[in-house]
Amino acid sequence: MSPARLNGLTINSLKNTRSMSGEFSIIPIRDFIKEVGAASIGNIRFYALLMIEQGSGAITIDQDTTELEKTQIYFINYHQFLRFDQVAVCAGSAVLFTRSFYNLIYTGNRKLKNDTAFSGLPSMIQLSKKEFGVFQNTVKEIEREFSSDAALKNELICLQLKVLMLKYIRKTENIGYVNFKTNFKHSYVEQFKTLVDRHFKEMKRTSAYASQLGISPNYLNALVKEKLEISAETFIQQRVTLEAQRLLLNTSLSVSEISFELGFSDKSHFGKYFKKTTDESPNSYRKKFQHYGDAERI
Repeated sequence: MSPARLNGLTINSLKNTRSMSGEFSIIPIRDFIKEVGAASIGNIRFYALLMIEQGSGAITIDQDTTELEKTQIYFINYHQFLRFDQVAVCAGSAVLFTRSFYNLIYTGNRKLKNDTAFSGLPSMIQLSKKEFGVFQNTVKEIEREFSSDAALKNELICLQLKVLMLKYIRKTENIGYVNFKTNFKHSYVEQFKTLVDRHFKEMKRTSAYASQLGISPNYLNALVKEKLEISAETFIQQRVTLEAQRLLLNTSLSVSEISFELGFSDKSHFGKYFKKTTDESPNSYRKKFQHYGDAERI
């Protein structure tokens, strides 16, 4: 059986949306909501900052549902599933960008360049009207550049985008991000996290990642335990399981199809792997969330 194909939603796949080589776009939030609603699968293959100036309805990111309210900002990460329900009179902007676009400019601080700064960020921040206005000012600067044909347009938008993301990160008050310090141990862990996010489907052993980083599996495991308080193997398992949960809740793919999509040789191996980390079978997990849609295929 061949692996299931999940193309997901890319910037290029958005209809009637102008972009910069499929790497960056900024559109009214109402248009983005329509695009997600029209897509056969809301699996996002880019980063998105959703600026909710006003509106009502609900947004579901993976399995978490939140009521839309004015002066909210949502951050959508790669591979997350996104759905909107009963949205009315929504105003604001959607800023869409890829990893490569965000990393276009290196400003001298690795944290500004490396998109692993986004790992673990909360999906939403609620702002006061004044705070929201500060973000809006940066978005307006980006919109002006996006509409122009001036020299160094890409570079200026990239820098303004970094400003926008740093404001978001700072607003989360996550001391791990705000007081980021570069050292070789942290560097290895950040690289490991990036590699896992990109290769978890085909690489599920600590040794494979250690080889990529040029260090021993034992040393990688020690670094991950020191920084993340879990083993490298557990981190990999959690990433695989997260993707499995997303597919079980947000698609009608069968368990067999999901197992192949995630790089398992058969349904049985996948079932044992999933149960080891969640204490329940894929089918049991899916049945608990039947209200998420068509999730009954086996």
